[in-house]
Amino acid sequence: MKAAIFDMDGVVVDNHQYHFRAWMSFAEKYRFTLNEEIYRETFNGKTNADLFHMIFGRISPEEAKRYAEEKEGLYQTIYRPEMRPHVGLIDFLEYLRKQRVRIALGTSAPTSNVDFTLDTLKLRSYFEVIVDGSMVERGKPDPQVYQLCAIKLGLDPQDCVVFEDSLAGLESGARAGCRIVGVATSHRATELTVKTDLILHDFTEARSLLKLSQK
Repeated sequence: MKAAIFDMDGVVVDNHQYHFRAWMSFAEKYRFTLNEEIYRETFNGKTNADLFHMIFGRISPEEAKRYAEEKEGLYQTIYRPEMRPHVGLIDFLEYLRKQRVRIALGTSAPTSNVDFTLDTLKLRSYFEVIVDGSMVERGKPDPQVYQLCAIKLGLDPQDCVVFEDSLAGLESGARAGCRIVGVATSHRATELTVKTDLILHDFTEARSLLKLSQK
């Protein structure tokens, strides 16, 4: 492994329930059907642009931006008092640094949420490369996010390990040609087995499992 590429929501932070609460408030206001099953199966990993076109049909970029700002404002208000890095993450990032493994972030989240997360938690310095939803034309499960991360790192995707929690994200990383580690936050571990090389519940397990996988 020459590089580790982390998804953000559900990986860097275990924030599934906070996004879901924000989306439920948004769904109630705009009167569209949403529940836990729909959210887990169709919302995770997708860009806001993809989601708002799915919900509202053909809308202008300005309308999509307005809806995104409203929904992400709800999310940030709900999550800010509770936010913290995922369990064991910082120790694992420090370990990767010592091993001279390069570190990137590949997320479908908008830039505002990336800034909110990385700057509030003071994590930005760990990531050499950051690719967010504003930088790609096609969201996950399309491989573009992780292909672009590999390009910016100057590495072959097969030398990169992607850490992902969503089914769309797992598919994105696999289609990009990366090795995949599933993080069982927004989905149960049994749901992540198809496309993953390893499965973690949190990053306290990461070092030992990665070492075992390399034997």
